[in-house]
Amino acid sequence: MIWIFAVLGARFASAAGISRYVEAALGQRAEYGVTAVLCGTFPLSVPALAMIGGSYALTAFGIEPERLLVVSALFLLSAVLFNLSGVRTTTLINKVSLLLIVATVLILAALRLPDLITGGRLWTAPDFTAIHPASLWKVTVLIFWAYLGWENMSFGLEEFKNPNKTIKQVYFLSFVTVVVLYFALAATMNGASIHDSNVNVTQGIAHLVPAQWRQLFSIATLVIILANANAWVFGASRLFYSAGRNGLLPDIFGKLDRRGIPRNALLLLAGCFAAVLLASAIFHLKIEDLVLIANQNFLVLYVACLYCFWKIETGPSRWPLMVLGSASCAFLLAGFSYRMLYPIALLIAGMLYQQYRAKRPGLSV
Repeated sequence: MIWIFAVLGARFASAAGISRYVEAALGQRAEYGVTAVLCGTFPLSVPALAMIGGSYALTAFGIEPERLLVVSALFLLSAVLFNLSGVRTTTLINKVSLLLIVATVLILAALRLPDLITGGRLWTAPDFTAIHPASLWKVTVLIFWAYLGWENMSFGLEEFKNPNKTIKQVYFLSFVTVVVLYFALAATMNGASIHDSNVNVTQGIAHLVPAQWRQLFSIATLVIILANANAWVFGASRLFYSAGRNGLLPDIFGKLDRRGIPRNALLLLAGCFAAVLLASAIFHLKIEDLVLIANQNFLVLYVACLYCFWKIETGPSRWPLMVLGSASCAFLLAGFSYRMLYPIALLIAGMLYQQYRAKRPGLSV
């Protein structure tokens, strides 16, 4: 999928991101449908990330669990404010976050070298006897969350210089970096979980460091998660801005302020985040619920991107990537059942709205 996003991104660098790929391959009606799915997905995925960050904050500062939504709201507010302050601030935070991530993983791997080695050895001789298919599906879908983000990059590609060259380089280097870091971290946690079950909880990574360093480590983790949320808000705001520019949302959200920031789109996004947190409080939604719904929506979008790649690409990689990608997405989508009604409803609503606009002489599509 990363290669597919790199190819499509280099050809169609636009703030519309995935929606632009779909428009190029399937037309404007499909673009509206996909944009609607995206607009219904980011307001779930970013609060889920903020709630994960909130869980770490509770551990780091000894805050009562009942304060999770309040802390999550502070995470989201910070991410929105950083984006409102400008691209330079956002870029600086992302650079600091990258340095922290690399340093943190390397330090953990060094401190827990025996666990890293043990975890790596466990992967060389896996035990499949105790694995239930339903459990395998759920774990795989949740792990899929860790690898989200490359599709989010598509919304910022319009701001790249020399996109044909730089976009593919960015995708490749980010993929290699993420794989190495996740391998080291996952192997370390895998080995440590044998003698310490605490590493398996949401904020369990904090148990990998000595107790006297735990609070400092948790603070570093909070900064990393905040920077991640900051990047997601950046992508989501460009999506909402593009939706306003293209007519799916009111045109007030398709305007930039004098600094080139989609301020109105950011404010709309903040309102959506507040609504999701309120719904989480009323309906007692868990982090896992938001993650699963967001993941299934992204998988639906991955299927759309696969088809766009297959229709646009003419090289030898066309069919192999289509087959492998389709098989992976089919497995991951198989267990969602009734939850699939949500992205389907968004897709249909977006397509119907495009048809409505096309029939109104006073509205341009």
